[in-house]
Amino acid sequence: MRRSTRSSRSFDCADRFSPSGVIAVAECGRPARDALASGPGEVCAVFRRSLYLRFAGERYACLGDASLGRGPLNARVSGRHALGRHEVGQWLAVSVAGSKLWRPRPLRARAGRRALGAKLAALVRAAAKQPARDGLGGAIAGASSPLIEHARPAMDAIDAWLLRGGASIPRRARALIGLGPGLTPSGDDYLAGLMIGLRAIGNRAAAAVLWRWLAPQAATLTSAISGAHLAAAARGEAHEALHACVAALFASDAARARLRWPCLLSRLDAVGHCSGRDGLAGAVAVARHRLR
Repeated sequence: MRRSTRSSRSFDCADRFSPSGVIAVAECGRPARDALASGPGEVCAVFRRSLYLRFAGERYACLGDASLGRGPLNARVSGRHALGRHEVGQWLAVSVAGSKLWRPRPLRARAGRRALGAKLAALVRAAAKQPARDGLGGAIAGASSPLIEHARPAMDAIDAWLLRGGASIPRRARALIGLGPGLTPSGDDYLAGLMIGLRAIGNRAAAAVLWRWLAPQAATLTSAISGAHLAAAARGEAHEALHACVAALFASDAARARLRWPCLLSRLDAVGHCSGRDGLAGAVAVARHRLR
């Protein structure tokens, strides 16, 4: 269930780069902008609506149209057909000149225990009616699957760490790193959601402890692309659909959030195969800890 896509291939691309034109970016996240501004990138993954470019230093940017949504590694290209068809191994030149920089709004928990409990209960009901396709997202509504049961000891270890605090994270939690399907495995997305949730409630210290423990292990236990997404989450940045769910969960307006959950979950389920729901499961673990 674990994989590594680390590569030692050279980034001296002068003999292979023959661009058919420079791709223009309309909007991108900060990590994507920094990577794209460094020069041409190598196509390392291609999907129906997007592709990933790899740059020196294991930096990545995901190019796509508006349907990709906003995120720290996402870069929205200009024009409906601007991206075109590309293959793995091809080098692309991308311009970020004049592009809009996207950053998520700071997340701050304002809901009291009563409001948070009501919104969490509403989320659980909505998630039960709109079940997660795969991954660890089913844990939000108490569902079970072979993957969830496999991950449960690690998730319980994280819960125990949240309860007692401190700098020592149980070794069992290591099983989440690189666990499950997807370009960004479900366990990684769960950990990313944990860091986003911890920062949302103002516990940056715990988020920093989690990242210090996670970063050196992610370098060998999961894919480089997933590692880049985890690094962004450690800085408080994830896909806009996850930020919208976390904001609804921890904000003070309980009644409005209850009405919005079906729509928010539908948006979240468009993020990867199951990445959005996996990330929300991590944030929900933080919410449940806050209610203890």
